[in-house]
Amino acid sequence: MKKIILVLLIMIITTLVSCNLDDNNNPFTFSVLYNETEDNPYSEDWAILDEYKNEKNVIFDMRLGDDSDYEEVIELNLESEFPPDVILKVWPDTIETYANDGKLLALSEYEDLMPNYQDYIEENDLQDNIDELRLANGKYYILPGYQRELQVQQWIYRQDIFEENSISTPTTYDELFDALVILKGIYPESTPLTASWGGAHLLSMMGAGYGIPAGWSGTRFYNEENDEWNYSPATENYRELYRFLNECYAAELLDPAVFDQSNDDFIEKIVTGKALVTVTWVSSGFDNWNQQLEDNGVIGGNWTALPAMESTIGITGLPPVDRFRKGLAISANATTKPYFEDMLRFIDWAVYSEEGIELTYWGIEELTYETTADGKVFLPNIITSKNSDGTISTKEYGFDLLFNLCEDEEFEDNKKPDDIVLFLNNSDNANETIAVSPKLLLSNDAVDMVNIVMGDLSIYVDDASKKFITGELSVEDDWDTYIAKIEELGYESLKSIWNNAWRDQNE
Repeated sequence: MKKIILVLLIMIITTLVSCNLDDNNNPFTFSVLYNETEDNPYSEDWAILDEYKNEKNVIFDMRLGDDSDYEEVIELNLESEFPPDVILKVWPDTIETYANDGKLLALSEYEDLMPNYQDYIEENDLQDNIDELRLANGKYYILPGYQRELQVQQWIYRQDIFEENSISTPTTYDELFDALVILKGIYPESTPLTASWGGAHLLSMMGAGYGIPAGWSGTRFYNEENDEWNYSPATENYRELYRFLNECYAAELLDPAVFDQSNDDFIEKIVTGKALVTVTWVSSGFDNWNQQLEDNGVIGGNWTALPAMESTIGITGLPPVDRFRKGLAISANATTKPYFEDMLRFIDWAVYSEEGIELTYWGIEELTYETTADGKVFLPNIITSKNSDGTISTKEYGFDLLFNLCEDEEFEDNKKPDDIVLFLNNSDNANETIAVSPKLLLSNDAVDMVNIVMGDLSIYVDDASKKFITGELSVEDDWDTYIAKIEELGYESLKSIWNNAWRDQNE
């Protein structure tokens, strides 16, 4: 009888252990909001999804949002009855309201579950950057990815045209102006200086040369010398920026279509020989544009990067580069899910471990890359900026799309032409990027007040900006009236809100 009981006990224990093992082998699933793009539509067949399942026992309940309208997608999802567990591609300023409303998880409370994250922060000396993500309650609600302070937005110019006409590479805005006057005389049908994005990109680049944010770099900035926050469109430096651009416009150097042309129109000027100088991202080099120049009959056309130039007030600068790359957020109700801790551990591995980062960007060895004595290289069939003869992109396998928060320097440099890597390293060593303003913590009420003031103020300033550049308003005769108008619209109250918050923040 005792033997029978013993056998039964062994059978019961074996069954229980087997059930537990089966449970442990079952994949767990959590929901992910993914910013789908037209160029890279989501596919259930992505190799990276199989790798996650095979290696980490994870399956995603993928929710898709249009990347072109992603902020609205995030809002709709967080307001829904069943918000996604994970929201990819978020920024501190766009999630702050949701955090304050209790819709997001305070990730600062769960650092102990993410050892790779803690190691990443320590190894890259990012603790101060993490502290800048904290809200007024001392907590942060975003898992961040970081990058080098390497400015890939640069000036570029038609080097062949300058050399053909024995014009030296300009090192100042004044030299640029003089060079373009000469070239406009030689090529009267050209639009020597052009840009896209409604001029916001050009203003951002040029604003750095005047020590201020402009264009899509924003309007608020910190003056370290005076320990105060200022509104850049009210500064004399902005006035000098307008003065220079107005001179370019009056001399027919600045493209009159710069404020409203489409990106297609901009590209057409780049590849048909009409444009001579512009600003753009340089990471991929210019082989494509140069080939299109040749196809359009411009033999020997050569776009190349132009080192940052000194402005008319003596500053050589490029827009600041925030080390923050992008982040992800987690819904507050995720803590109630049985897989919550497993999900955090997976994210910690996928985003911050060396193995996870390598999988995210490089893919799978022998499928997308191989390791050589000189490091990792993509296989010959993989399309890269250096290999247009490839037949498939790594993104068709799902790589470099999901948890690509943290920069992989080897991967990023591998994508760039060698001359661009050298150019950017030289730019970085020259410390040409201006400093990022520190984090300013605003209460919900302060944010609401700023938004109210900014409404009419931004509309007026944007309109006045175009008019100063085109000469409809005079930087000499109309500046005082302009300042009086923005005072009437409340720009001084903006400064008060910002500086009161700054004092409270530093007490």
